[in-house]
Amino acid sequence: MALTLWSVMTISAGETAYLFSYFINDSKDGLHLAYSYDGLNWTPLNGGRSFLTPAVGKDKLMRDPSICQAPDGTFHMVWTSSWTDRIIGYASSRDLIHWSEQQAIPVMMHEPKAHNCWAPELFYDEASETYYIFWATTIPGRHKEVPTSESEKGLNHRMYYVTTKDFRTFSKTKMFFNPDFSVIDAAIVKDPKEGDLIMVVKNENSNPPEKNLRVTRTKDLAKGFPTKVSVPITGKYWAEGPAPLFVGDALYVYFDKYRDHRYGAVRSLDHGETWEDVSDQVSFPRGIRHGTAFAVDASVVEALVANRAYNPLIPDNLADPSVSKFGDTYYLYGTTDLDYGLGRAGTPVVWKSKDFVNWSFEGSHIRGFDWAKGYEYVNDKGEKKKGYFRYWAPGKVIEQDGRYYLYVTFVKPDEKMGTYVLVADRPDGPFRFAEGKGLSVPGTAEADSPAIVPDIDGEPFVDEDGKGYIFWRRRFAARLSDDKLHIEGEPVSIKTARQGYSEGPLMFKRKGIYYYVYTLSGHQNYANAYMMSRESPLIGFVKPEGNDIFLFSAPENQVWGPGHGNVFYDEGTDAYIFVYLEYGDGGTTRQVYANRMEFDEDGTIRTLVPDARGVGCLAAPQETRKNLALQSHFYASSEKAPRTSTVSIETQPNQPLPDKGSVKNYTRTHTYQAAHVADESNGTRWLAADTDSSPFITVDLKEVRTVSECHFFFTRPTEGHAWRLEKSADGKNWQTCAEQGKVQARSPHIAGAIGEARYLRLHIRRGDAGLWEWKIYE
Repeated sequence: MALTLWSVMTISAGETAYLFSYFINDSKDGLHLAYSYDGLNWTPLNGGRSFLTPAVGKDKLMRDPSICQAPDGTFHMVWTSSWTDRIIGYASSRDLIHWSEQQAIPVMMHEPKAHNCWAPELFYDEASETYYIFWATTIPGRHKEVPTSESEKGLNHRMYYVTTKDFRTFSKTKMFFNPDFSVIDAAIVKDPKEGDLIMVVKNENSNPPEKNLRVTRTKDLAKGFPTKVSVPITGKYWAEGPAPLFVGDALYVYFDKYRDHRYGAVRSLDHGETWEDVSDQVSFPRGIRHGTAFAVDASVVEALVANRAYNPLIPDNLADPSVSKFGDTYYLYGTTDLDYGLGRAGTPVVWKSKDFVNWSFEGSHIRGFDWAKGYEYVNDKGEKKKGYFRYWAPGKVIEQDGRYYLYVTFVKPDEKMGTYVLVADRPDGPFRFAEGKGLSVPGTAEADSPAIVPDIDGEPFVDEDGKGYIFWRRRFAARLSDDKLHIEGEPVSIKTARQGYSEGPLMFKRKGIYYYVYTLSGHQNYANAYMMSRESPLIGFVKPEGNDIFLFSAPENQVWGPGHGNVFYDEGTDAYIFVYLEYGDGGTTRQVYANRMEFDEDGTIRTLVPDARGVGCLAAPQETRKNLALQSHFYASSEKAPRTSTVSIETQPNQPLPDKGSVKNYTRTHTYQAAHVADESNGTRWLAADTDSSPFITVDLKEVRTVSECHFFFTRPTEGHAWRLEKSADGKNWQTCAEQGKVQARSPHIAGAIGEARYLRLHIRRGDAGLWEWKIYE
């Protein structure tokens, strides 16, 4: 299980780390956090996902999040809730994961002409044990007018503030900083050596445009800051959102180069007297926008890293998952996606794990097929076509008399399909067709092995009495013969409360109740409904009391279209776990998610709200070594351009799909930065640009370390990779330290006995040019 904050604090207490709060895109998905140990290299936490979604303000935004840690350890946060609100948002947290109910602080409600409340910042004054909250507001006609551009006509900002000791009662709003220019985005840092306070502000004048950052300082916060400010500390570009941070004796000011769509930084080594631009030395998560940098005990960062998201479960694009456990090993079977559409699938493999978190595979469990080869055939209309063999939707593997049975859909190049029974002596194969020789190539006279059912998504179920059943799409089911190779009697149709197309069925039993689960709709609007029976796996099904749709999209958690999956019961933890596909970017870019199920006393399934937290370890972690990659800096030969997906998800309060409700559009952007290989997320990755003919990725360990192993989790791992790893002590002189010369399909690839190095460089010679994760162990 994930380490708690308190257990991790015993590991790192007393050391310093740094956090950065920020927003991305339109700020509606909420709070994002990144961490650093050196102030230069910032890595996103939670797989780049939001920690808190906004709930207050008329626009429900969470822009410019400012976080301040109290002496008692509590984190307080304020943010911009709207472009034109007269309130700001507030929430608090003990661990930056679980947050209080959000509140609206009405800081400017007494000013009916106030245009806005922008970029609130928090500062704790130790001398008075008081929190200062300050922000920018325009009140027309209130201040000395400054020339403005046509696009910013009417905007003339000044800084206002309130104070509080408990975030329940607040002082009256007063003027905080009133220079002779329009000012926004003020941020304060205490000089640890001199003891005075340094405030960085943005000169917002627009005609002529200033749009730069300047500094002023004071020794007494109650007396305010001098309105005579420094010359610009930023260059000839537009800058905003300053975040000052002392890292040792070095003062950094991070800022948003918003016209360039990137972050920059300046640094002072003499406590704010002179400045140098170090933008080319810092690395931030792509898409980062205005936030706050602050120092914390390193244990806080370690706890956030340990409390990482465990979804997606597998470092690959995978769909239609099923899980079985034999002995002390979990086995996951699924459809391998290659982003080629349904007309072509990847090489099938069996993923294995001892703890349900660390997964691996070695080669394919299905032999005799060339999944990448296209075959010509003539369709019913006499048209010449080209198609591929495909392996789809493997059901839960069952064991009987020492043999393992796999029920899986095969689609032939000519689109003929069915569910077939395969057997093996081991749960990870190799599997062979239980009857016949297999499947023939189109145009040949060879006979195919018989399909157990002439359709897709066959899913077996074995009852406590040993009798077997099989279920397939469109609500069909049948009894299995004792040898589990054929159906007996006529198929039946399961009567369900919801109508319409359905696929991916499954059956499980709990406390004497049979549960028939079936999908509804599809794509981003996938949903899972169920029926209950106390009679038999084939008859007696009734609609459960309450909501019979227990799983559907949770866009607030960035989970779209939870679809075809399976229920796995883990005896060791007495947990029922639903493993399912998530929509991804659409088409065949899906990934596997897993969440625990909960039941009411009457056996009904509680609504499962899918999320990225997932399940975590179900057994002792199989990997306990410290991953050096988490504190290292990665850069690559190139990075693929971001990919944005937009979906329309149909929802209706208390009544999810398929009953039509309101429709709302949601957008998310996947980036492919080198830093993603060290965020411990199977949902982010580095991809080289398509035009990169010699892709490589480099890691700087910050100092010479003795490295025992590197684990490479390549993208599209089932298609195989060849690679070469080099090491260097100075970044100039390199030598090969490990190599995979022949293309091998496995995950992870492991390089051992590397020795001393500060820099490691991985060249991808064959295979997809990308990595989900790169783990580095001493």
